[in-house]
Amino acid sequence: MKTYKFNYGAKTEAFAHQVDAIEYLKNTNAVALFDEQGLGKSKIIIEALCQNMEVGVIDGALVICKKSLIEMWKEEIETHSYLKYIVLRGSRDEKGMKFMGYAQFYIINYESVLSEVNRLQMFLKVRKMAIVLDESHRIKNPEAKATQAIMKLREHAKKRIIVTGTPIANRPVDLWAQFYFLDGGKLLGASYEDFKSNFDVDLHSNHMHGLNDRLKTLRNKITSHSIRRRKDGVLELPQKRYIDKCVLLKGKQRAMYDQLKDELFIEISNIKGEEIIDRSEEILKKLLRLAQIASNPYLIDKSYDEIPTKFAALDVIVEEILARNEKLIIWSSFVENIRVLCKRYKHHGASMLYGELLIEKRNQVVRQFMNDPLNKVLIANPAAAKEGLTLTAANNAIYLDRNFNLVDYLQSQDRIHRISQTRECNIYKLIALGTIDQYIDDVIYKKQSVAEYVQGDTDKIKPGKQFLTKEEVFNVLGQKEKGHETRR
Repeated sequence: MKTYKFNYGAKTEAFAHQVDAIEYLKNTNAVALFDEQGLGKSKIIIEALCQNMEVGVIDGALVICKKSLIEMWKEEIETHSYLKYIVLRGSRDEKGMKFMGYAQFYIINYESVLSEVNRLQMFLKVRKMAIVLDESHRIKNPEAKATQAIMKLREHAKKRIIVTGTPIANRPVDLWAQFYFLDGGKLLGASYEDFKSNFDVDLHSNHMHGLNDRLKTLRNKITSHSIRRRKDGVLELPQKRYIDKCVLLKGKQRAMYDQLKDELFIEISNIKGEEIIDRSEEILKKLLRLAQIASNPYLIDKSYDEIPTKFAALDVIVEEILARNEKLIIWSSFVENIRVLCKRYKHHGASMLYGELLIEKRNQVVRQFMNDPLNKVLIANPAAAKEGLTLTAANNAIYLDRNFNLVDYLQSQDRIHRISQTRECNIYKLIALGTIDQYIDDVIYKKQSVAEYVQGDTDKIKPGKQFLTKEEVFNVLGQKEKGHETRR
């Protein structure tokens, strides 16, 4: 009987920075790969795992990713290897048949792990498998059911890899569950509550004592147990240029903003000081209503019939970019804005990406934007399109509005700034002065500063405002216009 020999070789040549990481992954059984977006982390993982399979260290790998990234992993495996993959999706019976099929790579999305955890455990017991958690910050909440299901798999894996360009999604405590998956608590401790008490950073005054010393300790742990390279250190990519376009609200839009701002001021005035942090999520949601008005009042009042101030400024930027014969992406956190803007720029061949799109339609939109010279404008939601996409046909990203999510901002801008980009990338932010926009910018700036320090990107924490203190919220709801500096 003839034994079939698989080709474990690489289809594509690795860049120099990838060669080093491949060697490390090949020889290490618990790996945190935190390279910045756009450095080809999937290539590194696939080639290292293929080399492990060739010598029998593992039989294969289970890749756990977001549903929207399944197609990306299929394409990456086909591009970089000669091996077979199986996607574990479909009905329960269909998935059962796929578990019995033979492949080297098995791909499943995070949500499906919960319903398949028992079969996955049995599967991992009979085959020597690596587990790869793509965008591993997805398990940052140890109390989430999906996180708990994945933790049940960790002990059965012969090799564990966590991979994300943004390991700190918003705060340093996001790291604990990711590393617990890797080593069962050896590096960051077995108790999430203990870790949280030491390293939680909410940036309000009673939590600031000794912050720098504690974060330095955490930084030393993380940087000595992870791979983290930034694009400017290993690739010759074009520069990013950050451009703030500041506007002043006027007319009905200003009146609507001021009315809601005054209502929220009265509401928050009645909250006791010690309660404001406990109600932080509720308050942030209310503040985001101000962001909707600053972006487009039509989002909350369908009788609004003026041109929003930011839309007028956006029109000018869009025309300037198109006059240079360049493509652009407009990012908005609000799906209804995406639909409105797609109609507004229909004459420029505009298309849109948001969470409700089926995977097939999403892939079609991306292919068209990348290849059709007449499709010059893409309007997208960072929450739905920030990961796994290469959109380097554009070299301009415009943020009409933003929320408080650091990952949404960092990962979405790097859709255009990655391997294969040849032109300088312009990152525009539209900011309405004297509004919540400036507060959101301050919060993102501080979160990014802390994340960059702990990840080892910078040697010091940049100064920034505390947030979600009652005084700071009052400043946001006040009449003062604060000075604004250009930030990343």
